[in-house]
Amino acid sequence: MRGFTRFEFAVCGLLFALLVGGLLSKLQEYRAQMERAAALQLVAAARTAMAVRVARLAVDGRGPAALEALAQENPVTWLARVPDNYQGEFSRPDAGVIKPGHWYFDRSDRSINFLQSSDTFSFGISKLLKFKVELLQAPAPADSDGRNEASYGLVLDQLQIR
Repeated sequence: MRGFTRFEFAVCGLLFALLVGGLLSKLQEYRAQMERAAALQLVAAARTAMAVRVARLAVDGRGPAALEALAQENPVTWLARVPDNYQGEFSRPDAGVIKPGHWYFDRSDRSINFLQSSDTFSFGISKLLKFKVELLQAPAPADSDGRNEASYGLVLDQLQIR
């Protein structure tokens, strides 16, 4: 029985390194997907909180002015618990101020933003997820007096970053 030669040992080492490299790149990709899913879950919670607030305004008989005021608020404050990775409110923060993997509210454009920490190795995909509350207005059919009333609502929508 003979042992491995140096060449065979080097080939085994190279194959092992390739397999570990492939595994690590896949783990990084899964981590990025997990982080994105967690961010979208927080946005879903903010959307639910927004729907509850809109319903309360409707029950109280408050109109479009109240919805407009609600659209100007920071959606993170609507949550039952502020996330641990929320850094606060900023006005166009400089690069490096926001830590990767953290949320912040940008007062300048009234948006909540999440800076992803994981790099997905995908070119053209922004590491910043940006969401904004917008007031929607849909014209309703004319009533019996011939007046057109509008229906109002709010939406927390993701903005495309260019």
